[in-house]
Amino acid sequence: MDDLTALFSPAANADPYPIYARLREHTPVVKAEEVGLWVLSRYDEIAFALKRPDLFSSRRAEALTQSLVDPRLQEHMEFDLLNDTSIIGVDPPAHTRLRKLINVAFTPRAINRLEARIRRLARELVEDMFREREFDLIEALAVPLPVIVISEMLGVDPARRADFKRWSDDLLVGSRFDNLDDQAIERVIESRREFVDYFRAIIEARRHAPQDDLLSDLVRAEVEREMLSPDEVLTMAVVLMLAGNETTTNLIGNAMAEILEHPEQLGRLRAEPSLIPAFIEEVLRFRSPVSMLVRTTTEDVTLCGVTIPKGEGVALLIASANRDPEHFVEPDRFDITRERAAHLAFGYGIHFCVGAPLSRLEARVTFEELFRRLPGVARTPGPLDWVTNSGLRGLRSLRLSCERAVA
Repeated sequence: MDDLTALFSPAANADPYPIYARLREHTPVVKAEEVGLWVLSRYDEIAFALKRPDLFSSRRAEALTQSLVDPRLQEHMEFDLLNDTSIIGVDPPAHTRLRKLINVAFTPRAINRLEARIRRLARELVEDMFREREFDLIEALAVPLPVIVISEMLGVDPARRADFKRWSDDLLVGSRFDNLDDQAIERVIESRREFVDYFRAIIEARRHAPQDDLLSDLVRAEVEREMLSPDEVLTMAVVLMLAGNETTTNLIGNAMAEILEHPEQLGRLRAEPSLIPAFIEEVLRFRSPVSMLVRTTTEDVTLCGVTIPKGEGVALLIASANRDPEHFVEPDRFDITRERAAHLAFGYGIHFCVGAPLSRLEARVTFEELFRRLPGVARTPGPLDWVTNSGLRGLRSLRLSCERAVA
């Protein structure tokens, strides 16, 4: 299997970094014919693409969608909610209008107001988790914390939180590389239908009876004298749901898995909690929760002497950029004291992740609470269980055991 074929296969999930290194060195701009995507692997070219939406559009192309989506789902594209009305799927001026709206909910002041609630929640989950000798960190902490936070922000019924997580997961599968059987495809279709029905119903309810939540703000929001359309409210809810929990779940899981491989750095973090923000940034660089973004060229673009024609899909390997030796000293070394460098884990330019401040806050608070109470913890022997998704990098589970349960 060649590197480009392996890159888009589940086989790459365990360790894609050698593939990235070979691509950066030998073919930094190359066409992956099997998937119909050009692949960029170096920091400079990826940063250039991210800051030039006029050349690398976020708007999804029909051919690009068709090349990536499982053929069995293509006839149900009405449930592809990250579409042309989504903030992550449009270019200016539509993007500018939507971004102006959602930024209000993620100002530093708005995020800081959430810290007390996040800390109470993290403390409760950590304490419950350490009552057991063995547990799954993803199930016990990394999933519920961000799901509860973003569902509370949106105003989702607490009784539907499990559904909220299931819907979120099922919105992210469906690539033809996921190898889903027919039963799983039917489950994904039904899950997306449930999501649409649920959110359309509560959006309509908020129109008649607004509440003190973000969904109500979206419903009544007016930007430049133009109300959001029902589809824009729905897709905004999708983006917030995914950005508000999937990235943070991956960040927390990746961070714990990595720090357990470096006991001397773990000891230093417990002794110096002030290093936790730097630890989080190094995890974002070293084990980027988002490994790839996709754009479409609006005209012929030449990079590294190679011309990508107009209308072509381009895969931006964010996780590869964050290991580029041209920008990071000894990039394959994990170092919580690394001098802070500009990683691309949250993107760059106009599409910089709107939920980045919330994700950083949740991760910081979680590890402050973890390291405050952390008994001796070890990972259950065996390979890490990575989610099979070419665009995201996170753990399906992280089984841990502690020396003793904490009463």
